[in-house]
Amino acid sequence: MSRPRTPTPRPNRRRHPSRRLLLVGALVAAFGLVAAGCLPPAPPPPPDVTPTTIGVTHPVATLQTTFVDTTRGTPALDAYPGSSVRVLPTTVWYPTDKENGPYPLVMFAHGYGVTPSTYAALLSRIAQAGYVVAAPTYPILSGQPAGPSDTVGWTDLWPDTWFVTTKVLDLSASGSGDLGNLIDPQRIAVAGHSDGGYVAFGDGYQPFRLDPRVRAVVSYAASFAYAGIYQPNGRPILHVLSDTDEYNPFDEAIAWDDANLQQPKTVMSLVHATHLAPYTDPSDPHFSTVVGVTIAFLDATLKGHPEMLSVATLDVASKPSIAQMH
Repeated sequence: MSRPRTPTPRPNRRRHPSRRLLLVGALVAAFGLVAAGCLPPAPPPPPDVTPTTIGVTHPVATLQTTFVDTTRGTPALDAYPGSSVRVLPTTVWYPTDKENGPYPLVMFAHGYGVTPSTYAALLSRIAQAGYVVAAPTYPILSGQPAGPSDTVGWTDLWPDTWFVTTKVLDLSASGSGDLGNLIDPQRIAVAGHSDGGYVAFGDGYQPFRLDPRVRAVVSYAASFAYAGIYQPNGRPILHVLSDTDEYNPFDEAIAWDDANLQQPKTVMSLVHATHLAPYTDPSDPHFSTVVGVTIAFLDATLKGHPEMLSVATLDVASKPSIAQMH
């Protein structure tokens, strides 16, 4: 099935039966594993962390680096012949005041037909709050070196995320360079938007996709009704939905959360919001709320300040025309 060749948000799944069939096939296989008792046990909940400093605005720089996974290939698509390796250009936003570190790591997964630069305004603000944010450019999903496609190479996105997480931690552990000794490896979250929101969800909660190093999940603009098996394991999640999302029917998405998503959870809907702009455009009226609630959630889960979720909830309650907590 042909796909657009210009950067666009994730396509409507109801208009793309190939992806729906892929998901149905994955669900059938997964439920077969459940019936056969073949699923691995859920990892234990992450332990509490010692509180660290919050409320500081840090100077931030950007690092562009490329990681190459020689153990896995990139599939062919259209005129692209494929490759025996996976090339993962990665952008890292990081605080430059090393003396105040080490800092938690936030891995970020982008959406369909875009790259991390699309989210620079959001990710740089998270970094300013005292986080190292690493965002790989996923082959095929991004449209590089072919595509975009969210069916071809879809299952490679989780190993890509694990691989880049390890490589970024290695740069910190090396003790040298811009990221030397900058990251606390015990404080890792994964975040993502749209298709990247599914990547984040899987990295936190799905058998054979989850990374036990992750202790918190942030998912923007992704309906988990299509995500597959959910294995609750005590890791907190922030799920942000737009109530007029062009691609994810809100009623369906929030109903799934109400019926299935377990505590600890923070679910927020954006009022009269679209799929992309609240997470990328500082002029969008919802953008500052997304930034503020995201940082509060990360401060609560990675920096040991659970009171910040109460502060965020009160702030959202004061803006009923912008957002609502569920």
